[in-house]
Amino acid sequence: MKDKNRIDQLERFFQHNPIEDPLYLKKYVKEHPDHKMAWYLLGREYAAQGKEGKAAYCFAQSGEIYEAFERQKITIEGPLPTAPSSALHKGTTVTSVKSKSSGKGKWMPLMVILLLLAVPAAMDLAKNDMGNIPNETVAAAQTAGNAPAPPMQEGASGLKLYFSNGDWGKKLQQVLKSSGSGAGESVIMEAPRSADGKWNEWNRSVKPLIGVESKGGGGGSAALKYYQSQTCSCEVADSSALVPVIANWMHEREQAIVLQSAIQAYQKKTGMLPEKPEQLTKPYPNNLLPGLTPEMQEAFPQAVSKVNESAKAGKAQDPIQTADKTEQPKQELKEQAAPSSSQPKASADPLLEPLRIVIDIDKYRLALVSGDFIIRSYPVGLGGEKTPQGEFFISEKVRNPNGKSNGEFGSRGMTLSDTLYAIHGTNKPSSIGKDESHGCVRMLQDDVEELYNMVTHETKVTIGKGVLSPSSNSDGGNGNGGGSPGLGAGGGKPDQSFGLPLQTNDSNPSKKYKWLD
Repeated sequence: MKDKNRIDQLERFFQHNPIEDPLYLKKYVKEHPDHKMAWYLLGREYAAQGKEGKAAYCFAQSGEIYEAFERQKITIEGPLPTAPSSALHKGTTVTSVKSKSSGKGKWMPLMVILLLLAVPAAMDLAKNDMGNIPNETVAAAQTAGNAPAPPMQEGASGLKLYFSNGDWGKKLQQVLKSSGSGAGESVIMEAPRSADGKWNEWNRSVKPLIGVESKGGGGGSAALKYYQSQTCSCEVADSSALVPVIANWMHEREQAIVLQSAIQAYQKKTGMLPEKPEQLTKPYPNNLLPGLTPEMQEAFPQAVSKVNESAKAGKAQDPIQTADKTEQPKQELKEQAAPSSSQPKASADPLLEPLRIVIDIDKYRLALVSGDFIIRSYPVGLGGEKTPQGEFFISEKVRNPNGKSNGEFGSRGMTLSDTLYAIHGTNKPSSIGKDESHGCVRMLQDDVEELYNMVTHETKVTIGKGVLSPSSNSDGGNGNGGGSPGLGAGGGKPDQSFGLPLQTNDSNPSKKYKWLD
């Protein structure tokens, strides 16, 4: 009787040819949600298209079928994810799916028949085989066959954060494979992309995408939580508890990239690496930074050592996370796979490149960036054609120019390439977003004070037209941010601005500044 049911099921399944109609599988599982063989096949289809996140979900719905053929057990709660938004995956079309599916004609019917007619035997075989293999052999096979979980940062007890740079599907697959190593939730997070996809808008805050909650105990079971609507057509989970954890992780990365940039600036300025943290906070005119937080001072020795190794490698990379990969690959893989590992505070990953400034004179916007990450975005006032375009560097930093904090240059000033042009504050906040200066770049007080804390001497400055992307941050030149998310100090939250303790004398009251305000 059971054989007859399976044959009837097979006949119904092939009323439509799933090989010629790749959408049939998706439609079929919606109409027959208990058909686990179809779920498994749909997962294989998604895996062939490189859609790891969807594949993992389908494999979970296939239950014991997946367990029998893949020897991996996962359970996921929630509806089938919809196609990710264009910000996450672009260029996927029905035509491309058909093209990839057409090559499976030789094996797909056989796979279906095997699944429908041979599942009981396969399950028994899988269980028997697994029972006869020593634990050490199984562990070695899983390590060799599965990519290790990405480096993680523990935000709270049992909570791990995984940053995804556009590859959240792959990260999900990796997290699912390592879900049995301990109880707790692993959260995949990502920075929003700019409208044209060229920038990661860190300033708009890194957001949680998907959570994988593991019960632990070695069972390998996990449940999914969706935190963003683009990952599923479902009611998203409450992420309010994750916000402060992710904010703390971001702040640690920002401290690390500021410290790393200061060390590299010192090396460029003096020809050698600093030996003590105090060398980064010398009095004017050698004031790279106003001061260092306790966390930055603690991370200083490791940061210097790894910056040195990174410089020897001769390429841009995170000096903490990647400097030893070529020398100790086995150790690195072991560290990545460790379920309780945490990202060192000295690591700026994913902010891999020294901080630099980009100013778009069309958009009246100044961005502090690392690689393709926009760390901060500020509205600025300019001077129209009087504002020079080109490449510059910060040659001087001064607190309270001309001895006061409320003068024409505001409370902070940064000279560009030893010229009369500077980035500075203003006592005319209404000029932000307009061309009222004589060529300098004007900023609001909270904004210029935060920027002053984050950049050092030797910071590269690019001024031009169209050098930043149109995005939700753009305030249209109204000068006040217009409520745009991520615009201004602290990513639009001045009370969360990046601050440093004042540990030096970085003022210069003896000099009369005559910048082209």
